[in-house]
Amino acid sequence: MIGRDELMHHRLQAWLRENKSDDLEYLGFYPDVLGVDKHWYRIDTHEVTVDCIEDIEFLGEIEVND
Repeated sequence: MIGRDELMHHRLQAWLRENKSDDLEYLGFYPDVLGVDKHWYRIDTHEVTVDCIEDIEFLGEIEVND
């Protein structure tokens, strides 16, 4: 069974394949400060491991009803 972190990584990778963003970048798979290999992402100016990302919500066009 796929774990939560791996599922989040797959969701982010799918989004990155279909979209271009200056705010989200995959950095690779390498050890964290404890030596555990994890997927790393840059979100804006922050480098975080995938387990630090709780959820994703991508904002699209906002529909306004007059």
